Amino acid sequence: MEKLNAKDTLKYLIGVLEDRLAELEESYGSQFIEGQRIAYVECLEVVQRWEEAADCGLNYDIEERFPVN
Repeated sequence: MEKLNAKDTLKYLIGVLEDRLAELEESYGSQFIEGQRIAYVECLEVVQRWEEAADCGLNYDIEERFPVN
């Protein structure tokens, strides 16, 4: 695995989290799956505090795009 700088690492992390959340959109009902969704959304919300998050595509309302119940 290649080494990335901090910005590229955060961009990669954003993509991974968004992909996992998109995969979970089809799966509801299980407390474990709902826990995963909440954890991924919380991770994105933390990354969104980064000053360059909007420039890396994280410029939307996370809970609107990935609602948690």
